[in-house]
Amino acid sequence: MCPKNYALLLIALFFLSPDAKAEEATLLAGAKVEGEVIWYSGHSLSFLDTMGKAFEKKYPFIKVRVVRASDETMTNRISTEKRAGKILFDVVNGQLLPVIQRLGVLAPFRTAGVDLIEPRFKDPNGYWAGVNLTYYVLSYNTALVSKDEVPQDWPDLVSAKWKGKIGMDPEEYQWLGGMMGYLGEEKARKILEGIAQQQIQWRKGHSLLLQLTLAGEFALSLGYAHEVEISKSKGASVDWVRTTKPIIGGLSKVGLSSAPPHPNAAKLLVDFLTSKEGQIEYLKAGYNPVLPGIRPKGSSLDPVDLDLFPVSPRVILDLNRYVREFDAIFGPRR
Repeated sequence: MCPKNYALLLIALFFLSPDAKAEEATLLAGAKVEGEVIWYSGHSLSFLDTMGKAFEKKYPFIKVRVVRASDETMTNRISTEKRAGKILFDVVNGQLLPVIQRLGVLAPFRTAGVDLIEPRFKDPNGYWAGVNLTYYVLSYNTALVSKDEVPQDWPDLVSAKWKGKIGMDPEEYQWLGGMMGYLGEEKARKILEGIAQQQIQWRKGHSLLLQLTLAGEFALSLGYAHEVEISKSKGASVDWVRTTKPIIGGLSKVGLSSAPPHPNAAKLLVDFLTSKEGQIEYLKAGYNPVLPGIRPKGSSLDPVDLDLFPVSPRVILDLNRYVREFDAIFGPRR
């Protein structure tokens, strides 16, 4: 038996052991008494409703109560709760978990799914784990850009033919931080300074950027691969570049409250989100799950064939620095 399969077997045996079964029985009994779980999340309301229903189907005695907010709003809310001395959430997920971790409101956890996730997609001390990865990619209108013209890598964007034809969100700070982490600051800055001279078309929001790319307002845009794939599946004239080095990944993470109002239900929800069942729900909704083996082989979104580079927690924790870098490179944006 190969070492990898042996490790997976050991994990499976652990979770089927009498101790594990006893722990699960205790969680279930406690969760039945609690009756609900409070989930703070930045996911879309439609997805949260779908995921909540899937969880409630498995655990009909637990009601999922969602507080949906942007990462920034959610972080501020939790900071306020910490100062007030009363933590109100059980489970939280978003991209800013390293910042929330620094507030001292998260507890380390371990699940069968987390054990299978690549180390680069989870905190080494167990305070958070990735649940889905957003690919920042170069998308293009296939009616405006022929196959021979498609840029293959980021330096190709400095060609004169792309001047005024590139759309971007004016706040791509994490993408910039990821580029610098992968390429090195000097090389990344040189490439980005060249792109900055291309009369970038600034529009707020990746969904809007995709719509305008489809409409032909510009030929290229920095967008999300899964959104492009959804549009492609509906027959839209759009595709994305798979050969850029790197493809930056924005990692949505899940964390467990250090003082959960519903501790047993909270552990069950964290386990569900990182399990095969939960990760399949992410896939069905069009997201990129991080658990290996969920996405079918041959999919254009399969990470095996992509040079994926997740945004480092260091970038998240020092985001203001990358805001300043972005401002210095790209200047005023309207």
